[in-house]
Amino acid sequence: MLPVLLLAQDKTWIEGRVVSSDSLLPLQHVHVISKMARTGTITDTEGRFVIRTYNNDTMMFSSVGFRYLILPFDERKLDTEGLFRVRMAKDTVKMEEVVVRAYYDWETFKYLFVNMKTIKPVELERLREELGTSLLYVRPAPLTIKGPIQALYDLFNDMARLQRRLERNRKWYNEQMIREGRAQDTIPMKPDHVR
Repeated sequence: MLPVLLLAQDKTWIEGRVVSSDSLLPLQHVHVISKMARTGTITDTEGRFVIRTYNNDTMMFSSVGFRYLILPFDERKLDTEGLFRVRMAKDTVKMEEVVVRAYYDWETFKYLFVNMKTIKPVELERLREELGTSLLYVRPAPLTIKGPIQALYDLFNDMARLQRRLERNRKWYNEQMIREGRAQDTIPMKPDHVR
């Protein structure tokens, strides 16, 4: 019975304006969605929108930084200018203070760089157990064959890529130290635990 009533009703054009509830400033880029007509639009720079919908419809308004709002629409809610006015409340999240600082000097940077945690070596026994249990029931994507050998290759490939990046960073750091005339502050290319 309800769909018949919807088809009997005529759609009407609604003009409206969305403003912030605290400052009454217009809100742009607010999503306006009509539930019954299944149409939507976005507000312009002055917070205005035009949408075609039914009388007694439900409208949803959403925007980043504001609480979403669901309002029933009725032609009697239009103001003297014929606008459907909507006020949206801010939805703010309070955070603790964040301080972003650069390293003040090369000594601090070098200390942090040298004392970085090294990559843990792979325990082959644990890896063999994981590969034996986890890869048995993996369904490969169409036209691909991925087995235990490929998974092992991917793991070592990622580790090798990380190792190369670390060596490249050490090289650039050493070149910078030599350019600044601080050759005594360079980092050996091979760390002590590798020698």
